[in-house]
Amino acid sequence: MKPFFKKAFDKSVTYLKTLNWIILLGIAAFCIVLAVVNNIRVNDDKSVDWIGTQDVMEKPADIL
Repeated sequence: MKPFFKKAFDKSVTYLKTLNWIILLGIAAFCIVLAVVNNIRVNDDKSVDWIGTQDVMEKPADIL
């Protein structure tokens, strides 16, 4: 059973070494940038709250 796991592990490592990691990281960074731009672009009722932010000013609807 151990030779099977060792063989599978060796094949997995060999496959991971063949990937172009710079391209994969670039795609991930591009997706993050698009997510941030999309969150800024949409209306407030559809946007996601940022982690750790707080309200600095009250919104006009809250004042009235």
